[in-house]
Amino acid sequence: MFSPERALNRIGTRHYWRWMTPPIVDFLLLYVSLGAALALREPAFLTSETAVGFFPLFASWIAIMYALGLYDLGLVRNTFSLIKNLLVSAVACLAVGTTYFYLLDSHTLTPKTHLLVTVAVSHALIMVWRRAWLTLLKYNFLDQRFVFLGDPADLSEIEKGLPHHAGNTGLTIVPWQYPGVDMVVADSRWVDWNWEKARPVFLAAIARGVPIVTLEDFYESIFCKVSPHYAGRPSWALKFTLPNNIGLFLHMKRAADIAGSALLLVATAPVLAVSAALIAILDGRPIFYRQARAGFLGRPFEVLKFRTMSVGAESNGPFTSAKAHGASITKLGAVLRRYRIDELPQLWNVLIGDMSLVGPRPEWVKEVAVLEKVVPSYHLRHLVKPGITGWAQVRFRATNSVDDSIEKIHYDLFYLKYLSFGLDVSILLKTLKRVLISDSSVVALPAPSLVPKSNVEHWAGDLTSHLKHPRDHKHPRA
Repeated sequence: MFSPERALNRIGTRHYWRWMTPPIVDFLLLYVSLGAALALREPAFLTSETAVGFFPLFASWIAIMYALGLYDLGLVRNTFSLIKNLLVSAVACLAVGTTYFYLLDSHTLTPKTHLLVTVAVSHALIMVWRRAWLTLLKYNFLDQRFVFLGDPADLSEIEKGLPHHAGNTGLTIVPWQYPGVDMVVADSRWVDWNWEKARPVFLAAIARGVPIVTLEDFYESIFCKVSPHYAGRPSWALKFTLPNNIGLFLHMKRAADIAGSALLLVATAPVLAVSAALIAILDGRPIFYRQARAGFLGRPFEVLKFRTMSVGAESNGPFTSAKAHGASITKLGAVLRRYRIDELPQLWNVLIGDMSLVGPRPEWVKEVAVLEKVVPSYHLRHLVKPGITGWAQVRFRATNSVDDSIEKIHYDLFYLKYLSFGLDVSILLKTLKRVLISDSSVVALPAPSLVPKSNVEHWAGDLTSHLKHPRDHKHPRA
């Protein structure tokens, strides 16, 4: 499974175990709960066959808890949120468990009541374990201390952002001292220009075996996004992005898109039909909203969504204020948007190949025309197909301003750099949680902005040159 912390996992074991310990212990607690339930009701089933039969089920339960944020220390610190999410997890795990054994149709594994006991006991133990884990972390035995070699302005920005984005990592900035330092974070360009200042720390770190990581890797692993200053050079795309656009993975991704979108269209057909009928009755026609969006390599395509705004709302132009935007949303549209039902017709875009299940959000071509002039590396997000959900969608919020759109580009670049099956699965799991949260509740966290090191040329547009003057296709207005 992909972890946004994997860059820091190369640093040492402390951060790795800080992240991995909770799910590992949870998995053990699930088996402890199962053993207790079987010992009380059916001791004869305490066999290795039973343990193997429950393994895929328990793996799915861990995925459910991950999707519900039960491995987010910020949530765990809030007792009310922890209990609420544990209750939701218990219901979801029980439903999945019942379905699993119904489909398995096994004569030897018929859990009945002890499935309920396993769910109840395991979630009670997990509640106790979470509180114990927080207590253990107070002793700082998994904290990491790092020395920073770079621009003081960058350090100041990172210090501001750590409490908001990475307060659960146990990272602390310290001067060089050994013992007492776990890693050195170095800006390679700063080191090139200030070697005499960096040399003593470098040599001491090498002699003591203290890991040295680049500022770029550190920034990405903590804030789960890519600094535009690093993505603002052609060499960045050549090294990290362009190689991901070829090979077996993209063919597998397309196959998964076809199978997943077809399956979801069938599964959500009743919801689609009811939603379309309600729009026609309450808000009139048109039922669907069509708009020209920038797709793969910036090629315009027509996105399909349920209409949630009054007819003519699009005439306000790109980056409409949140207040004006909200005034155009119908009462039914607000409900459809709250639970992302208005996005379901985009499954058709995925099926026909315009979009992917996972990828950067497709933007209106009129907004692209503005953003491409503001951010030189903006075109890079068009090197993959846009998606219904994506890293920026689950890490940030819906945008209605240039500043918000620029912030989301940080996350899109992160997705491009670490494009993988594991990252897609992680995003899909986080999407389940994101559906339950309204955009208004997602706070825009302070984003560290590293100091520009050189002039950035507008080279990225050459990769998608036909977007220089995007044309908006004719289509019904919202």
